[in-house]
Amino acid sequence: MTDPSVAPPGKHVMSCFVQYAPYKLAEGTWDDQREAFGDNVIDTLSEYMPNLKKIIVGRQVLTPLDLEREFGLTQGNIFQGELSLEQLFFLRPVPGWAYYKTPVDNLYMCGSATHPGGGIMAAPGGLRAR
Repeated sequence: MTDPSVAPPGKHVMSCFVQYAPYKLAEGTWDDQREAFGDNVIDTLSEYMPNLKKIIVGRQVLTPLDLEREFGLTQGNIFQGELSLEQLFFLRPVPGWAYYKTPVDNLYMCGSATHPGGGIMAAPGGLRAR
């Protein structure tokens, strides 16, 4: 957006985040299915943006396996645990630890694995600092 080296002049960068892609596939591997998955995402978006396929000049598809390999995110989970009902609010990361203090003296947990979760950038650390 402010770095002209990331896209050719007059072009833009679009990032598509697809949540809940499975780590283990029913058939094949992510290495084999990466491009088909990317095609499926573009096909779905093209239903709402018909010109999309014609204007793409390059793409990078990162699967859950790629996120694990490249960034060390276990099973490609950027939220350090599922954002499901049993792991939200006062239950995140476990019951009794939602307010950052742990049973270990002077150990506080802040990050995506804690309340409010990974979808609110920097919120856990900011909340703990207060």
